[in-house]
Amino acid sequence: MRRFAWVAWCFMVAAPAWAAVPGQGAKAPHGGVGQKVSGKTDEVARLQQDVASEEAKSQEADRKMEEQDRAIADLRRQLEQLKGARAVPGKGP
Repeated sequence: MRRFAWVAWCFMVAAPAWAAVPGQGAKAPHGGVGQKVSGKTDEVARLQQDVASEEAKSQEADRKMEEQDRAIADLRRQLEQLKGARAVPGKGP
């Protein structure tokens, strides 16, 4: 009798696993995954374009700042020359 109870218990435990059809279950349809991947790919491409655009703007701003720095340095040199010319007697305007 014990052997029968043990076999019956094993069958009850194993029956749901045997009844399950392989390959079926709570899987998402492949079309939905493909659409998500496609959407993410499009988003990544858009973000890459945005980053490239911002990098170009940043490089242009850096170039303009360097030009302004050179102009400021040149104006400072001119100012120092004018101050030096005024300090020397007989050499002023």
